[in-house]
Amino acid sequence: MVYQLLAAGIVSGAIYALVGLGLIVTFKATDVISFAQGMMVVLGAYLGVTASGTLGLNYGAAFVIAILGVACVGWLADRLVYRPLLNAPHMVQVLATLAVANVIQGAVVLIWGTSSHAFPPSARMNPVVTSPVVMTGQQILIVLCAFAAMGLLTAFFGLTWWGKAVRAASQNRIGASLSGIRISRVFSLAGVIAAMLGGLAGVLYGPMTLVDPSLDWLLVKGFAAAALGGLTSLPGAVLGGLLLGLLESLWSAALPAVWAPVLSYVLITIVLVAKPSGLLGGSVMRKL
Repeated sequence: MVYQLLAAGIVSGAIYALVGLGLIVTFKATDVISFAQGMMVVLGAYLGVTASGTLGLNYGAAFVIAILGVACVGWLADRLVYRPLLNAPHMVQVLATLAVANVIQGAVVLIWGTSSHAFPPSARMNPVVTSPVVMTGQQILIVLCAFAAMGLLTAFFGLTWWGKAVRAASQNRIGASLSGIRISRVFSLAGVIAAMLGGLAGVLYGPMTLVDPSLDWLLVKGFAAAALGGLTSLPGAVLGGLLLGLLESLWSAALPAVWAPVLSYVLITIVLVAKPSGLLGGSVMRKL
């Protein structure tokens, strides 16, 4: 029983980690927490269920379509909303992400309605591990993708010119611009990567549940994971997500399930008060 709870917590934590990674990518580049990240998850799930259910494509094709489709939406949001506000006050930029989230939510309801949609039955939902815990192929895929995303992002920020440009722009926009870095392009790239992570989380989590507009609740979980691990740390987001998932799973076993959502808010409050930098974050934190 305990092992099964831990396994379920790891799977949930991996989804939270993917959402948290998207928030961190945006924050590292722009110093802005994007409230649109939750709707990127929703959009990824809807594009995936449409490609696999309505169009009859296999999950691999739906997987790619969902991620690329959400990436295009992220790019459009940057071009039409975020880039014109590049030099706007910080709070205006934050509110812009909330506006984008509301626009996407409205578009989702207009296109797909408010009813729930389900992915077609698949062998991925069958158990592939039965001892000492039961895990489906989809659950294992979720965990593997979370760690793969963390590894790829770590390599991107540490080894590539564009990754270093994002870090430079975050630390000193004027200095980065004087050194030849196009700030607008750097921010656009970060927005697209964050959107792709949201789409990835949505198309991975969608087959395990019913897809509807309320899936944006994962934004709170992702923020809790990022805050717990440190808003500047990619490994911290994964660690924070896994810890949150494990604690929620154990919490649900000990207390009524209705209390489980409270844990995210409790953890956010405790971390921000006791250790604002998070478990693996830097000692200096920027404003949210």
